[in-house]
Amino acid sequence: MSAGRLLVAERDPELLELMVPVLRLAGHRVTAARDGLQALGLWRNQPFDLVILDMVLPRLTGIEVLHEMRADTERTQSAVVMLSSLTTREEVRTGFMAGADEVLAVPFTVQALRTRVEELLAERALVGATS
Repeated sequence: MSAGRLLVAERDPELLELMVPVLRLAGHRVTAARDGLQALGLWRNQPFDLVILDMVLPRLTGIEVLHEMRADTERTQSAVVMLSSLTTREEVRTGFMAGADEVLAVPFTVQALRTRVEELLAERALVGATS
C-alpha cells in the first residue's frame, strides 16, 4: 500500500465523516470539501494523487469539477473516483465519459472504497515509475 494525498468532496456530512477517518487510518493524507467550488479550489492549489467526488455536489457538481480538472493540461492529473446514489447506466457512463477512473454506487462498503483507492494509487505509481 502506498500512502496518497486524497481530496474527498462529499455533500453528505455523515458520509464524509465516515470516509475521512477510514482513509486516514489507511495512511492517507486526506483533505475534505463540502461543495464543488471548494473542491476545485483545493485541487487547483495543492497536488492530490486521488480525488473522490460526489456527483451531485452543491455549487459545482462533481461532473463539472471533473470537467474542469481534466481540461487543465498544466497540472498533473489526479485519479478520480465518482460517488453516485443514482447508478443508472446513463449516470455511470456520464461519470466515465467525464474522465472518472471509477464510479462507485452509494451505499458502498468501506472495504470496497479502500480497495479501489489502493488499486488506483498503485496503478498511478506504476504508470509514474514507467514514464
